[in-house]
Amino acid sequence: MREIRRAQGLSQGDLAGDDLSPSYVSLVENGRRVPGAKIARSLAERLGTTVEALCAADRPADRLTQRLGLVGQLVAARAGQLSGDWAGARHQLEAVIAQADGPDQAEVRWEARWELATVLGRLDEPARHEAALRELLDDPLTRSAPVLHARVAIELAQLLRAAGRLPDAVRTAEDAVRIATGLEPGRPERAQAQVALVSASVDSGEWSRAAELAAQLRTETAALPAGALRADALWAAAGARYLAGDTGGALELLAEADELSAATDGVQLRLRLARARTLLALGAGPAPGADALLERSRQAAALVDTPSARSWLAVLETAGALARGDTAAAAAHAAAIAPDAPGMSPLDRARALLHRARGHRADGRAAAAEESFKAAAAGYEAAGAFRLALETWRELSAGARGTGEPDPHAVVMP
Repeated sequence: MREIRRAQGLSQGDLAGDDLSPSYVSLVENGRRVPGAKIARSLAERLGTTVEALCAADRPADRLTQRLGLVGQLVAARAGQLSGDWAGARHQLEAVIAQADGPDQAEVRWEARWELATVLGRLDEPARHEAALRELLDDPLTRSAPVLHARVAIELAQLLRAAGRLPDAVRTAEDAVRIATGLEPGRPERAQAQVALVSASVDSGEWSRAAELAAQLRTETAALPAGALRADALWAAAGARYLAGDTGGALELLAEADELSAATDGVQLRLRLARARTLLALGAGPAPGADALLERSRQAAALVDTPSARSWLAVLETAGALARGDTAAAAAHAAAIAPDAPGMSPLDRARALLHRARGHRADGRAAAAEESFKAAAAGYEAAGAFRLALETWRELSAGARGTGEPDPHAVVMP
C-alpha cells in the first residue's frame, strides 16, 4: 500500500480521506493494524487497485534480499560512527528507518532508531535526540522487551538531566529502575538505572533519598565486573555519601572509581571523574592529595583544550586557591571562569557561577559577587535544583559558607 501510494504522489492524509485518519493509514502501512474488508476495499479503490493485489505476498527471496541490504546499511552507519562521520551515519540510519517498513523488519528498524538517537546526541541536537528516544519508548518492540525498555528509559533520563530538567529526569529514572528491577541480577541495566536515579536525586536535592538509593546501588555494584559501569556506580554512591556527611568514605569511593576508570579507554569518563574527585577533595577542606589531584586536572585540561575544559579548570583553580587562603589567586582564576562556554550543562553553568561569586567575594568585589550568586541561584532554580538554589541564597545572605558542613556545590555526579 505504501509503495503504490508513494508512486502516485499521495500523502497519508490524501489516502485517509474524510473517513480515516492519517495515523490509521500509517499503522496499516507499518503492519500494526489490519483493516476490515470495507476499509480495505475503500483504500484499494483510492489507490486504483484491488484488495487482492494489496494482499499479494512478496516473494520470500525479495524480502530476504531487502533485509540483507538494510543490515548492510546499518553496518555501514556503525562504521561511520567509529570513524567520526556522525552526519553521514545519521543520513544512513534515516534511510534504513524509511526503508524498513515491514513487520518482519521491526528489529532492524528498532536498531536503526536506537543508533540514530545516539548519533543525534553526538551531533548535539537535544530536541531531536529526545524525540527519537520518546518514539522508541512508544515502539511496540520496546514495550514488549524489558531490556530494551530499560535501556531507552535510562538514556532518556540521562538526557533530561543533562538538559537541566531534573523533575522529568527523576520521574524517568524511577521508571527505568522499576523496569530494570524485573531483569535478572547482574544485568548492567539494573545498575545503570540506579546510577541515573541516584544522580538525578542528588542534583534535585533529595539527599536523604539518594543516600538510601546509594546503599542499594552498592549492593548491585558488588556483582558488576571491573569497568566503566562499576566506576560510575561507585562515583554516584560517593556523591550521596558525601552529602550524608561521610566525607572520608566518599573520597575513598571516588579513589576506587578513579582506579577503575584508569583501566578503561573512556577518555571523557576519566576526565569527568578526575574533575569530580578534585572538586570534592577541595570542597572537603584540607584533604590529603587535593593538590596532586588539582595538578592532574591541569594536565588533563592541557590534553583536552576546549572552552568547557578551560572553564572547568578555572573553577577548580578557584576552589584550590580558596582552600589555600590565596584570595588574590582565587580572584584571578574566577575571572577566567566562562559559565556560558559551549559544552557546559545548565547545572555546570550554575556551579561555575557559584565559584565565580566566591572568587569575587574573596577579592572584595561585593557587587560582582552578589550578581554571580543571584545568577547561580536562578540557574539552579531553572533546572529544578531547588535545594542548591536555596544553599546559594543562604551563602549570599550569610556572607560566607558555613564551616564543618558538606559543600553541595562541590558534588558533580556521573
